[in-house]
Amino acid sequence: MDGAYPFSLRSILIATGATALCCLCSLWALRSVSGGVFKKAGAIRNNNKSCGCACSSCGGGGDSGNARANGEMAVGGEKRAAAAERQAGGSMMEQLVPEITTHALSYLDYTSLCRLSMTNSAMRRAANDDGAWKALYHKDFTLEQDNITPVHGWKSYYAATRAIVRVNAEFFNIIRERSLTAMSRFWLNADYVKCVHGSGELFTGYAAVVDSWAMAFNWDQGGGQGVAFQIRDVRARVLSDMAWVTMNAYVDMDSGPFHMTNIYEFHNGRWYMVHHHSSVMLMDGDPGPHNLFG
Repeated sequence: MDGAYPFSLRSILIATGATALCCLCSLWALRSVSGGVFKKAGAIRNNNKSCGCACSSCGGGGDSGNARANGEMAVGGEKRAAAAERQAGGSMMEQLVPEITTHALSYLDYTSLCRLSMTNSAMRRAANDDGAWKALYHKDFTLEQDNITPVHGWKSYYAATRAIVRVNAEFFNIIRERSLTAMSRFWLNADYVKCVHGSGELFTGYAAVVDSWAMAFNWDQGGGQGVAFQIRDVRARVLSDMAWVTMNAYVDMDSGPFHMTNIYEFHNGRWYMVHHHSSVMLMDGDPGPHNLFG
């Protein structure tokens, strides 16, 4: 029996037990190593998530660092794009000599200059330039006020002059229409208002002035008919609450003009006339005075 089976049962059991023990030790060692690796990898991931820097000690930076870098690049790109847009929109005006810019803008009218100021920031700066509005004022109104310095700038002064010129034009529309009601509203109701018609007569006080216009509107037998005349050489000077306008009125271009002066005061948000003065017109061969109505 010993010859047929060289290993005893005891030897086999010992070998089997040793093998099983080795297997158990191997499994335990493998489990320990694997757990340590997984835990280490998890710690590294957690560190990368919590690290917001882009330093080399963190493996070149984590997601937060990349996001920050991308955000900074995006902001920088937007700034460059905005700068490029401003440069494209305003480069022509910004790169010109200021005197040339002012001269170029002087060819625009009031409406065009206002619209230009609403395009972009560069055009707004150019269109709001005081020199441009001074040039436009001289083109549309007069060169007589070249040496004045408006308190609120030439843009504001242009708008105020434009408003009073329109009010003055309304005065002559009332005369053409011979509307006593409109003329009564046009004058300031005060005792110091004065009116000198082309006849040379002076009327003082609101009631007397309105009555004088009632007589003027019925000067000829065709009362109620419109009056044909032309207004030229209009010049206006505007202060904060007072303005005066000078002009020439032509009934007959061959007979010469009536020289007129209108004075206005600003009350309750609107302009009122307080003084009207017309020169006396003497016709050739006729010593008597005349006015706009014949």
